[in-house]
Amino acid sequence: MRGRRKVLFGSNYPMITPSRALEHLSEPGLDEETTELFLSGNARRVFRLGDHS
Repeated sequence: MRGRRKVLFGSNYPMITPSRALEHLSEPGLDEETTELFLSGNARRVFRLGDHS
């Protein structure tokens, strides 16, 4: 999938809580790897946070 390594999750908190922002996460039909990159993997890479699995 194109762009899968270029998107970071953001919830617009406090206007939209993280839990509300994630309610419809399954609707775009992202595969498991893309979902992981979107929710944490890309941020870990960009901000050099390492893998905390």
